[in-house]
Amino acid sequence: MLLEYEKQIFADLLEHDGLLVLARGLGIYRIIEALMKAFCHPASLVLVLNASVYEEEYYFERLQLAGVEQMPKVINSEISRDERVGVYMKGGVLFVSNRILVMDLLTEKIPCHLVTGIIVCNAHRVKEAGLEAFILRLFRQKNKDGFIKAFSDHPVTFIDGYCQAEKVMRALFLRKLFLYPRFQASVKDALERSQPEVIELGVPCSPAMKGCQMALLELINLCIKELKLCNPTLDLESVTYENLISTAFDATVRIQLDPMWHQLTSKTKQLIADLKTLRELLRSLTHYDCVTFYSMVRSIKSNEKKFLDNAGWLYTDAADKLYMFAKERAHGKIEEQAKNLSRIKDKKMVLSERNPKWEALTEVLKEISDTEETLRSGDQKHSSVARVLVAVDSQSTCSQLKDYILHGATKVLSGLLARLDEPKQRDESNGNENSEEDGDQTSTKPSKGKRQKTAENQTTLTQLARGETTSKTICKEEICDDKVMEDRGLQVVDSASCASVLTNQQTALLALRINNDQNALIRALDVIQPRYVILFDTDISYIRQLEIFKACRPGVQFRVYIMMFTGSSEEQRFLTSIRKEKVAFEELIRQKAAMIIPEDRDGKIVEDQNAQHAAVAANQTVTSRKGGLQPKESQDSKVIVDMREFRSDLPFLIHKLGVGLEPVTLEVGDYILTQDICVERKSVSDLIGSLNNGRLYNQCVAMSRYYKRPVLLIEFDPTKPFALQKNFNLQQEISINDVQSRLALLTLHFPKLRILWCQSSHSTADLFVNLKKGSTEPAVDKAMTVTSTEDIIRDAKYNIAAHDLLMKLPCVTTKNVSLLADNVNSIQDLCRLSQKDLENTMSNKQYAQSINLFLNTEYTPEKSEPVRVDQYPTKQSRKIAKRK
Repeated sequence: MLLEYEKQIFADLLEHDGLLVLARGLGIYRIIEALMKAFCHPASLVLVLNASVYEEEYYFERLQLAGVEQMPKVINSEISRDERVGVYMKGGVLFVSNRILVMDLLTEKIPCHLVTGIIVCNAHRVKEAGLEAFILRLFRQKNKDGFIKAFSDHPVTFIDGYCQAEKVMRALFLRKLFLYPRFQASVKDALERSQPEVIELGVPCSPAMKGCQMALLELINLCIKELKLCNPTLDLESVTYENLISTAFDATVRIQLDPMWHQLTSKTKQLIADLKTLRELLRSLTHYDCVTFYSMVRSIKSNEKKFLDNAGWLYTDAADKLYMFAKERAHGKIEEQAKNLSRIKDKKMVLSERNPKWEALTEVLKEISDTEETLRSGDQKHSSVARVLVAVDSQSTCSQLKDYILHGATKVLSGLLARLDEPKQRDESNGNENSEEDGDQTSTKPSKGKRQKTAENQTTLTQLARGETTSKTICKEEICDDKVMEDRGLQVVDSASCASVLTNQQTALLALRINNDQNALIRALDVIQPRYVILFDTDISYIRQLEIFKACRPGVQFRVYIMMFTGSSEEQRFLTSIRKEKVAFEELIRQKAAMIIPEDRDGKIVEDQNAQHAAVAANQTVTSRKGGLQPKESQDSKVIVDMREFRSDLPFLIHKLGVGLEPVTLEVGDYILTQDICVERKSVSDLIGSLNNGRLYNQCVAMSRYYKRPVLLIEFDPTKPFALQKNFNLQQEISINDVQSRLALLTLHFPKLRILWCQSSHSTADLFVNLKKGSTEPAVDKAMTVTSTEDIIRDAKYNIAAHDLLMKLPCVTTKNVSLLADNVNSIQDLCRLSQKDLENTMSNKQYAQSINLFLNTEYTPEKSEPVRVDQYPTKQSRKIAKRK
């Protein structure tokens, strides 16, 4: 059942094409599901792009429960090309991967005129030159009536950069933008009609937690000040504490500093790495238990490499305070340790700090139990089973809460401490064994067996501390835990197995962020139908999903407990996400009001140049003598492209310039521009890797054999400097480890090879168009028959090995090698020729003398008389003799 605002959105999207930007958690999957239901029949053909695997599974489950006429299908690499044609003809809703759809559109395997429309999920990931934009461009060229509808629930990404929303709409061929924030009137009215009973539990932080947080904040501010002091010319306004705790901090820093990363000093790079480390520690302070947090802090301090490579924050007083408070949380205060030393050694007492949320969870579960007992005693018709769903972020937290509910905090913390102290105990046991062996040299076999038995017992205890016990112990513990869980009505579920929850179980633990499944909570709510939900870890999308769940069930009792550390980074992160989303929607509303959208943006106008090829083909030239008029008959320009190249933006940019594409599987080269030009495209990282493993040499050999003009294209990232190496890395002499030296040797070995340098994919596309002007078009059949393992050169006339050997002889070049190859049957016949025969063959007396001298000079390993310079007729040979 759709809510009122969801019905309004559904009606608007049925009538108009557009981009829907919805607030996180407001049911964007429900709207897409309703849209799919309308087209799940053979009379329509709807293609779905950009859906993740978990989204596909969610839609399959929901549509199967709805009983649609025809279930959707997934088209991937497992389905052959001929089978895909049959699937397209059957119609319905199809989830298609981007690469396969591009191939089918270019090769016309899909009946484009029969496509009803395209649904684009996760529209915030669409790029101007991405595969999605390429697919929609090809679709609009051949289909002017089909719809395009795009969806996104990440409004913050649409304000990153200049007019980002307008760029995405241009790439999607859309003219309308639908914005639905949480504060929109219809959304607000629909959710406030039947709100759940919300109880916010502000869990106070312990004094040691506050000390760790203050120390971390001091270290973060110190690193930020040092970063701005070292880089006064850089724009680092976004590097603040508020942005640091958000999830998008790494992406923001990468976008700002990646173009100038090569210019940054090593200290600046280390400061950025340290900020990421401190950010992770700040998150772990409220997310993990005290022992795990102390283990992370201790690993940083005890790691020699990290200790020496840090930017200096580890040597400050704040770092010492952080370590002191973290250790105090894990092992207790020194005074308490001294008072209870004997009980701690006997493992009867644990001084580790209990997680404040654990105690709050116990109180909430007890309150729910008391409430249900009161309702049950007052109303006989009240249900005997009250489902409670405890939602956490990670699987580790879920397992830890299960152990806490079953065994208590003392056992959980003692197990964590045993695992923490295990390396120290292992070192001590090894030292005792070594000392025992040194002291008793005459130990007999029985004593050795005794030591082995003791070692086995120690190993078993170690495994028990790790949770890696023997099979017998595991079976006993699992049986015991399962029995206790069944008695207490506890079950651990995930989004895939939540349907197996038993009816007599009251409490279910659910890990929400597993494999990036955004619908885990929605699935669990639909299947379990809980009466109480406890949000152990808070997120704005979880709260809104619970609001929708209650709004769809107005007469059902529903209570939500929200746990959050007061005055912590967790609370600040939650408030920052709400503020950023509100600011993003306000900015999008202002951009929408001032947005100028042309009428032909949707590509449905026949004369729209945005969806058509360029007016002039790439192999034509415009002359002023004809007044710019083109000949009536012109050959369509095309480029043969390897299928693996569609991962990049270059095929789309080439097609945008009016050049047709022929996607095939090429064994030699990546792009065939003409009958003679073959291009091997390399990024800088791929170039270095190919030079190291020798793959580039084999590729150049194959291109040189089959094509007259082999080309090596080195394409750079436009956001990075247009330089292969830094200036201080240039070497005076040729070195086998130097990239430029290897490229120089490559050009010497392959004289026909040409190297092209392009700053971006746009410049590469323009260069390809210029290279094709006035040239013959490539043949697809001929390009597909060329293989890298064939032993025949392009004209199928010479033996490759013999041809390469002739090129190594003195005075033999590419211009005169055919004179020898045409008049000599083999290398053996060449060695038998006299100097006079060589002169007749080469038509050059000096060349004949050089070849004859090279073939008939005896090799003498010992030192002999110096050779006379006049024996060498050519200038080059005389220079070599003089050097000797």
